[in-house]
Amino acid sequence: MKTVLIVDPFSTGKLYAPLLNAQGIRCIAVISTRALPEHFTNDLITENFHEVYVWEESLLITLETLSLSAVIAGCETAIYLTDYLTELLGIPGNSRITSDLRRNKFSMQEALKKYPLANIASHLLSSKNRIDEVVAKLDPAATYVVKPLNSAATEGVVFAQGKGEVETALRNAAWQQKNDLGEVNLGFIVQPFIAGPEYVVDMVAFDGTYIIASVCKYTKIQKNGSMFVYESLDTLDPQATELQPLTDYARQAAAALGVQVGPIHMEIIWSDAGPVMIEAGGRLHGGIAPLLFQQVYHPDLLSLALDSYLGRSRPKADAVSQISHGRIGFFCCDKRHTFETPSPQAIQSAQADEAYCGHRYFIRPGDTTPVTIDFATCPGLFWLQSPSALQLDISTANLRNKLWG
Repeated sequence: MKTVLIVDPFSTGKLYAPLLNAQGIRCIAVISTRALPEHFTNDLITENFHEVYVWEESLLITLETLSLSAVIAGCETAIYLTDYLTELLGIPGNSRITSDLRRNKFSMQEALKKYPLANIASHLLSSKNRIDEVVAKLDPAATYVVKPLNSAATEGVVFAQGKGEVETALRNAAWQQKNDLGEVNLGFIVQPFIAGPEYVVDMVAFDGTYIIASVCKYTKIQKNGSMFVYESLDTLDPQATELQPLTDYARQAAAALGVQVGPIHMEIIWSDAGPVMIEAGGRLHGGIAPLLFQQVYHPDLLSLALDSYLGRSRPKADAVSQISHGRIGFFCCDKRHTFETPSPQAIQSAQADEAYCGHRYFIRPGDTTPVTIDFATCPGLFWLQSPSALQLDISTANLRNKLWG
């Protein structure tokens, strides 16, 4: 029986084991560190695994006896250990020499620059001591983004206008504090804000050849004093001719980051000058997206990722077809109030919608809702699938009314 090790099988990483078990493949879990927060470790579904270990160096002796077929990165926190183990165990994977390129937001921009590919000029700060030096170099009239080096999603990201706001953001930043992943912030970067529509490209690497598994586009609106309120994420056809400059760039960027095996999740702004990568992660798209993709694309992201890790034959570059239309819609709160779930009748009515796939709230009944200004303050979402793109618009309005109001 084949055995596969999954490092940190949390977030969408928990989707791998059931599929592997169904194929008769035994799964082992390794938790990368005891410092992971509970909201991660509570995601562990122990019955999907033959054994669950917490990483320590002596565990290597046990792992060497298992004749592992693959080591899979479950989520962001797994990148370094996954690369380390594949190298020591002699399993095809991504080199630990390039691990930083898939986790550190400054290093990945430097990799694009060296390739050379379109990149975002970034100022790196590893301590508060450089704040005055960096701020002095900035344009007083420009808009900047201040973000942690090793956080996930939009945690700790601040948009700042001119030198004064950048300085305030840096002095108020969470220096040497633990982030949502349970890791200590390694520092911060300051980047000029790049305007343009935002896309997400998910790829799977087969020995350094990149299969485009999905392309999505965010719709953002100006609301609640913010220009960056997320309204929806729509799936697109990866083979669409008009998207080729985007997908060509994404493949080149993936090569610059040293991705050889497994999935890579890449966020890209299509600016007036062309596509430019914001950041990337060597793991599956987070949230519910991989489940939605199973209904929208064939073959889908999850199945391609497993084929890659297990060394199965590489599909043709244009193998992925869009077989339906999908959307993730984000709820928005315009004022603080006490959250209560909709009535059972409203939820039942929403579930009867022909495009409805599911919904999720990020807050609990009785919680005070934050005013939505970015993804981090989004109170929940829903997801839809339909053969008709028009139906998605109709269902979106229906579900916003029934599930949020």
